[in-house]
Amino acid sequence: MADRSAESAAAGKTETPFGVLSVLVVEDESFTRMVLAKMLGTLGVKAVHQAADGESGLAAVAAHAPDLVLCDVEMQPMDGFGFVRTLRASADSRQRTLPVLFMSGRVDDDRKAQAHASGADAVLAKPVTPASLRDALGIALGAGLKAGQPA
Repeated sequence: MADRSAESAAAGKTETPFGVLSVLVVEDESFTRMVLAKMLGTLGVKAVHQAADGESGLAAVAAHAPDLVLCDVEMQPMDGFGFVRTLRASADSRQRTLPVLFMSGRVDDDRKAQAHASGADAVLAKPVTPASLRDALGIALGAGLKAGQPA
């Protein structure tokens, strides 16, 4: 870990409260996955894993044991709702309690209710911004961070 800190310092980055996190991004649009991965890296997230749909997301959860999942809602063949329902029904207690933040272009009361009923922890409006992502990570992980505060 000291090597990572030295690399971050050399690159002009500072350590953040997210520097110990592993995040899985489940998103069917490759460009959006790339942008989210870059945003997470800028926020100092230690490891970012990616999956293109709910089914590959489940495999990535098993392979990488992330601390948090950012998941698109509308994907095929398995959408975000199916992904979260499968996690919550898992025999693995860690998967049943893994924080999952949905991302959606539609964030009305109906979508929020569907998200919570499926087991998601919150819904982020797309397009996700660095500030909304930082706030959501902080809230989801109990850090209470605000986008304007220094890390």
